Amino acid sequence: MIGRAEGDKLVGEQIVVECKRIRGPVLIHKTGAHRAQRIVAYGFPAEAWITRKWRIVEKT
Repeated sequence: MIGRAEGDKLVGEQIVVECKRIRGPVLIHKTGAHRAQRIVAYGFPAEAWITRKWRIVEKT
């Protein structure tokens, strides 16, 4: 599936973005004391690929 509609989201451990311009980075707050950064990518088109899929680490 290729997400092309407004509001579509990619979820992964590692995402690569190719674009002509970026705005940011901006520090955002996640759960608890965790922090993250957000950038906005611009381009015609701005493209992104998941290079490492998200995995849940299970306790044994």
